[in-house]
Amino acid sequence: MVDEQRRAEMEERATLLRKLIDRFGEEVLDVVSVHTAEWARARLEAEEVEQRDLSAVMELLWDRISEVISFDVLERTPAALRIRVTRCPFAEEMRRLGAAEIGNALYCAYDEGFCEGLNPAIRFERSKTLMAGDDCCNHTYRLEG
Repeated sequence: MVDEQRRAEMEERATLLRKLIDRFGEEVLDVVSVHTAEWARARLEAEEVEQRDLSAVMELLWDRISEVISFDVLERTPAALRIRVTRCPFAEEMRRLGAAEIGNALYCAYDEGFCEGLNPAIRFERSKTLMAGDDCCNHTYRLEG
């Protein structure tokens, strides 16, 4: 569940971005997505971590959000990590606001930048998202090399 302060912030961001899209077009979402990924990448590049492998993905991302987002770990090896997200309050709230495309740019785009910043050898794939209305988010991480 999203608390009232976070809900108000999400609604304000959605309102602002709708106004920007109305004025400047859908390209605004591309700019926001790129910014979100770049911000995540820079943040993870600066993070002090001993190992930059798939265990770090669990520790720095999934363990930290486990109280907010419901997920199952389907596979966890040194070379592969597969996670199925079954509940995401960010997706729920942005969809409630009718702003799933904005939520994708603000929240879902983070994942790609996270992996790039943590370790460029980590390949991230996702073909389904709760934000888009799918039954789950299917995160797959592969460590190459």
